[in-house]
Amino acid sequence: SAVDGVIVSNTTTSRPDTLQAPPAIVAQSGGLSGRPLKDLSTQLVARVYLKTKGKIPIIGVGGISSGDDAFEKIAAGASLVQVYSLLALRGPGCVRKVKRELAATLREKGFKCVQDAVGAEAEAWSRQK
Repeated sequence: SAVDGVIVSNTTTSRPDTLQAPPAIVAQSGGLSGRPLKDLSTQLVARVYLKTKGKIPIIGVGGISSGDDAFEKIAAGASLVQVYSLLALRGPGCVRKVKRELAATLREKGFKCVQDAVGAEAEAWSRQK
């Protein structure tokens, strides 16, 4: 049976060196989500996009708190993005803000629509460490 799409990624148990949190938080076990996950999840989106040759829709998740963040996920290969931590922390009004910022970023970078930007920076994102 075929796969219609995939969600990449929502939490991680790793603790990136860039994590800025009190030591007690860093030492906790369990999933880490939101902003600290952003770059790691974007890299993973890019790797999945390249492995699947862009043939499977990807929902990019993890650390999206602005239109620029959403653009990064899309340029890495996501066809759709999910905002969860932001929505939980800021409420439904944040969705309109992210959409407005994303539209501006797409225009600034010369893309007419989201579909045109999907995977545009996948190679670069996949090489980041």
